[in-house]
Amino acid sequence: MGLSGSGKSFLSRILHEDLGFEWLRSDQIRKELAGIDPNTKASADYRQGIYSQEWTKRVYQELMRRAQQIAEQGKDVVLDATFLESWQRNLVRDSFPQALFLLAQAEEKEILKRLRDRKDISDAGVEVYLKQKESFTPPSYAIPVNTQRSREELKVALQEILLQNGWRGTLERPE
Repeated sequence: MGLSGSGKSFLSRILHEDLGFEWLRSDQIRKELAGIDPNTKASADYRQGIYSQEWTKRVYQELMRRAQQIAEQGKDVVLDATFLESWQRNLVRDSFPQALFLLAQAEEKEILKRLRDRKDISDAGVEVYLKQKESFTPPSYAIPVNTQRSREELKVALQEILLQNGWRGTLERPE
């Protein structure tokens, strides 16, 4: 979880590629539901269009539906989404009481640079980040992760967090 540009997808990519987690991205699901190619920009005003509250509810419900299917197969899954609102986090907590919430964080200067240089399926830019920042208060149970470290440092940090919280997956890169 975290603000746009904070490094959520970077953490998710490490969990997926290095630790074998299935990776579900709200950005991709949103565009799939809207019938838009994931690489096509679908920018809209903050909380408008496919970013309205109604659309966001559909996206998070679908995110949870897919996560439950993956979990039923006995696989680990990372949910790559902002989770800025408590109702979004409660969807996860209701279905997965043992879920870990990692709070991706970076200095604002770095976030702004990332957003300006972004080449990703996410449509969020600086304006969205600034709006999110106005109203987001991280929950006390979220584990902060500074994403301004190397991939290898973050992999080690993620492994430590997972092991400290009872994860039983493999620490070797999946084949």
